[in-house]
Amino acid sequence: LLEAMRQVAPMYSVHGCHLPHGLKQNVRLLVFCPDEDADKMRAAGADFAGVTAPVRRIGQGWLDFDRCIGTPSIMPQVMKVARILGPRRLMPNPRSGTLVLDLEGAIREAKAGTQLEYRAVGDGELTATIADRDFSDAMILENMKFFTQTLLRARPRSSTGTTAQAPLIPMPGGQQAATDVAADAFLLDATLQLGAKGPLVRVDADAMMPTSVGYFR
Repeated sequence: LLEAMRQVAPMYSVHGCHLPHGLKQNVRLLVFCPDEDADKMRAAGADFAGVTAPVRRIGQGWLDFDRCIGTPSIMPQVMKVARILGPRRLMPNPRSGTLVLDLEGAIREAKAGTQLEYRAVGDGELTATIADRDFSDAMILENMKFFTQTLLRARPRSSTGTTAQAPLIPMPGGQQAATDVAADAFLLDATLQLGAKGPLVRVDADAMMPTSVGYFR
């Protein structure tokens, strides 16, 4: 898997988008819906569906699923297990694209691997898997550009959306870091990594900006 790691300004936490090219994932999907619609949701591709039995089983410790989606109308019943799902980031919410009106469409997107959930942590570091090994260079670039645009659209009003312009200084382990960054810069740094053990490849953050001269190359 190809991972894009971006450092965005601290305190900014963004949540979800749908990539142009889906990843090969085996997502175990739980759909919260009226019990009478459970068979329909399973036929659409859900692994588990309903509300009465899933809520009861979750309360008893069952967590054999990777993602939950639901509609706003079903959430009052789901709130009974919010203390269990919330800390595990499994609670449906609109910003991650898991609280929806079109359940069947959301099931297709989740199973197609286009749905990407992400969150900035710590000092603003964000890690996301944006490609598979068999992706072409063009597919990787399209996903990367789309992801960057998503981050820029989600930036707070106080940020300019620019990248940091600063000289680099040596760091332990051969890494480098900026000596200073603009206080209002949003995208501070970016790297790519092939798999969990591949080398980190630094990406020119400026080149990923839509205003870059080489953006459409």
